[in-house]
Amino acid sequence: MIAPMKKFVLVILDKDRFKAPLQLRKLGIAHVERFQASGESCAALEAELKKASAAKSILVSSKDKKVKPAAPGDGTIALRIDQIVRRHSEIQSRKDRLAARRKEAERIASWGDFDPELFKNLLASGLRLRLAEGSVGTSVDFDEALQYISLPAPKKKLRRIVIGEAGLPEGWEELRQPEIRLSLLKKEIERGEGDVGQLQAELASQTAELPAIDKEIRRLEAALAIERLCSGMPAREELCYFSGFVPASEADLLRSEASARGWALLLDEPSVEELPPTKIENPPAIRIIQPVFDFLGTVPGYREYDISPSFLVFFSLFFAMIFGDGGYGFLMFAGAVLAALSARRRGRKIPDFTRLLFVLSASTMLWGLLTGSWFALPVKSLPGFLRLGIIPAFSADNPGSGTNIKIFCFIIGALQLSIAHIKNIRRDFPNPKFIAQLGSLALVIGMFNAVLNLVVDASRFPLTSLALGLIGGGFLAVLSFGAWNGKFFSSLLEGVKGIIPTFLGTVSVFADIVSYIRLWAVSLAGVAISQTVNGMVANLVGDPAGRIIAFVVGLVAALGLILAGHGLNFLMTVLSVLVHGVRLNMLEFSSHLGMEWSGYAYDPLREIPGETDTQE
Repeated sequence: MIAPMKKFVLVILDKDRFKAPLQLRKLGIAHVERFQASGESCAALEAELKKASAAKSILVSSKDKKVKPAAPGDGTIALRIDQIVRRHSEIQSRKDRLAARRKEAERIASWGDFDPELFKNLLASGLRLRLAEGSVGTSVDFDEALQYISLPAPKKKLRRIVIGEAGLPEGWEELRQPEIRLSLLKKEIERGEGDVGQLQAELASQTAELPAIDKEIRRLEAALAIERLCSGMPAREELCYFSGFVPASEADLLRSEASARGWALLLDEPSVEELPPTKIENPPAIRIIQPVFDFLGTVPGYREYDISPSFLVFFSLFFAMIFGDGGYGFLMFAGAVLAALSARRRGRKIPDFTRLLFVLSASTMLWGLLTGSWFALPVKSLPGFLRLGIIPAFSADNPGSGTNIKIFCFIIGALQLSIAHIKNIRRDFPNPKFIAQLGSLALVIGMFNAVLNLVVDASRFPLTSLALGLIGGGFLAVLSFGAWNGKFFSSLLEGVKGIIPTFLGTVSVFADIVSYIRLWAVSLAGVAISQTVNGMVANLVGDPAGRIIAFVVGLVAALGLILAGHGLNFLMTVLSVLVHGVRLNMLEFSSHLGMEWSGYAYDPLREIPGETDTQE
């Protein structure tokens, strides 16, 4: 659920502007409104934060499994960050010089390894020699006044050593002399590459600094938030003030702190125009889905829905159907067990993501039991206990299972979209605009019949008069009450003005239900890949009664093919889950809920472990 918030305004004495935020930070409950502050302190902290973030990015991109991380260096973290940034800057500078050297070597390579000092010495003694190049057929030939020596040249090119100061004919170009000869240039490039490699290895060895840099970034962010608050706080004579939000359940704690410190505090409900931060509070069983939202970077608006419970249920189902294979689910379950044991050995709590992986892998194994799909093996070859839970209509060896699963996909779509409009009906009732949501619900039910008729089988699922009535009645309800403003006729007039978007929205309901077919289609693609890999493996292994050497070689090749083929299929399915499984929740379902994901996370002032308040 989304925790209710209270708006607060805190008035303090100007002399306490630097102490009060530090004292408030100890509570860890006040989300203050940010100020755009300036000043030397702010600028210095911003520069430090920028440098620390740059150092983190540098180390993350410099990780090398071949290089063993060294122990964190001596000195303050600020000095170590500066060293990382300077070392990276030196690497980039050397790379730029190397690129210029390589370009120069490429430019003169075809002319051979000559010493440019010879040309300088000859010029000093009064003889000027120039290297010139022209193209066959496009360059004007030298006249008799020009003395030259012909040189070997690439195809369709002419090269000559020109003697004297006379100008070159049209189409000829003088070679700009290099600073050093080609052989020395190549040695410089070789040395430079070695130096860059050494510096990169030294940088890669500093990845052990990442935890300390992460901690420093958090400290700087907290310090910058305090500095911006202190510096940008509005003031009136000897008073200054700032505002923010606090969870309603923590309002009494803030009130007690204000009373003890002698601060003036105003607590009130947020106005309609204000957008408080969003704090999600869910029990541990539901909270396991939060890593998905964190990965997507999505936060519901304060007045929107927390869809965590329904997202978890439907995402688990979508995940299982898209993977569509209990064997893959078993592998993920084994990985989750290993991750949980590793966390326990290190004395840590099992992360929410690992708990989520348990749920997702168990769902996938359950779907494999229901469909008889285990590594795309034939159902008849499965052990008896894996065939006990198979639903015949969904069985992998049932020719009609594809149609049945498509119908199941459409049922899921109609159910999820119906839940969205039922939630909206509960939200809007008794305001008459809830009738528009009733109309949308009717559209979903009616369009479900239309989808079965048009996509699955028209004779098996005829388009009933009830479905047509639901579609027509739903359209009229949305048209009449979708723009409800308190007056029926003016609302109807507004609805008529928007009849085209309303009609397109009606059609989109059909498309939204049909889009759930992706659960079947993506899974079918994965099964096809797995079956292809299995067939290739069977051909490689052959008959063990044949030549033993050929059998062993085939077996080794088959194992490699299994790992590569199923591994690639597994990774592609993970991407499919991110694209399709998340989309159905974040786009189709959310759009029917009317969600815009316009919120921002609750981020209170809080202490950083190990930091001391020097200003208090």
